[in-house]
Amino acid sequence: MSNIPADAAHWDSGDWIDWHRQAAPPQHTSAPCAAPSDDPQARLHSLHLRMIQCARAYHELTGLHLPIYEGIARIHAAIAFDLPASDPVQGEYDLDAAQIITLAPGGPHDIITVDLSQPFCCLIVVRINEDFSSEARMMPRKRLPDQADRSIDLRWRDMPTAR
Repeated sequence: MSNIPADAAHWDSGDWIDWHRQAAPPQHTSAPCAAPSDDPQARLHSLHLRMIQCARAYHELTGLHLPIYEGIARIHAAIAFDLPASDPVQGEYDLDAAQIITLAPGGPHDIITVDLSQPFCCLIVVRINEDFSSEARMMPRKRLPDQADRSIDLRWRDMPTAR
């Protein structure tokens, strides 16, 4: 037992495996994520799954949350509602863009605060549950209540479900 390294992480059939110490690191491809397909939708699904897995693994290991839930929500919205995956805040803001709100695990999963001062055509809320599953709901801006205030609070249950 004394010849097992202190950082031992792999054990199989009673024999120490030290391949990770001798193997070369994997070569990165030019693609941002290596999905088995060149299809952008398949790559988005793969990226979404990997981000969820990383968030879950980090939380299980440390009890803390990684600050990636907004990215997960943006990718989930792109997949669920066939939106471009680019960030509208980076470039010229399009009046037809969606406002995406994230309800992250460990936070409130019922109350949504909508900033009405921002131009958007629809509201998309992505909820990442405590089990790291995610779901999204969308509402057109014209269905939001008229308010003199610059923000309103909605409940998750008041958002329409997909049909």
